[in-house]
Amino acid sequence: MKCKKCGNWRIEIFYHERTKPHGKCVCRACGETWFIEKHNLFKEAQMKNNQANRAQVPGVKMAEVFGFQVPTSDYYLHRGHAWAVLEETGLVKVGMDDFSQKVLGPAEEVKMPQVGALYYQDHICMALFRQGKKASYLAPVDGAIAAINPKVLDTPRLIHDDPYGEGWLFKVEPTNLRRNLDNLFSGEGNVEWIFQESHRLMNFMETEVGVTVPDGGVFVDDVFGHYPQLGWRPLVQGFLLAGLSQGWQKRADNTGLARGY
Repeated sequence: MKCKKCGNWRIEIFYHERTKPHGKCVCRACGETWFIEKHNLFKEAQMKNNQANRAQVPGVKMAEVFGFQVPTSDYYLHRGHAWAVLEETGLVKVGMDDFSQKVLGPAEEVKMPQVGALYYQDHICMALFRQGKKASYLAPVDGAIAAINPKVLDTPRLIHDDPYGEGWLFKVEPTNLRRNLDNLFSGEGNVEWIFQESHRLMNFMETEVGVTVPDGGVFVDDVFGHYPQLGWRPLVQGFLLAGLSQGWQKRADNTGLARGY
């Protein structure tokens, strides 16, 4: 999307409450301001990136937003970039989305919760490690850990290479599922949200390192690996832990759970 006045593509998009039908667009070159429907925004990204329901997982529809694979069926996305899928057994399978994996790059180690442990939505429950750096993730739903995926313990790179398939992390016996799902994205809402996150990442990259993504282009896989000057901590704090509740943040800091992210 280019500026209607000067043609510059470097646009900042500010979204109102989720109930509002539009977002405010501001050109960073000339200051021109206009409004556009959210629906049109993410549809435009779908068209430009040739989103053709390419499924990495059998039976799951996928869209592509600036190079990020986004599930449009079955999967619920959490603001901390974890996902949740309801299984016929009543359990909820949990993993990490493609956005976070392409931003942080492949992990060298993963820390999983213990079977039987109880976690709550928006609380830290798992972590990835790369080059000695830690990235904590928030739980997408309340519940007790019922099982973990041993494959990712042996081969953490699976989380990056197949985030919606073999790279799943654990299963949860939910305790507050209906209310939890109200706080997650689903369907086309997943596409719209990743579109917003992509623009936040664009603005962050341009501000910090002067890197821009061409109109209609895609993000490089392993953003941190290509641009380490962005900083691990700002990426984790800004995109994975932005929804961490203040009460839990204080408790996590005191116990060392969130230290190093």
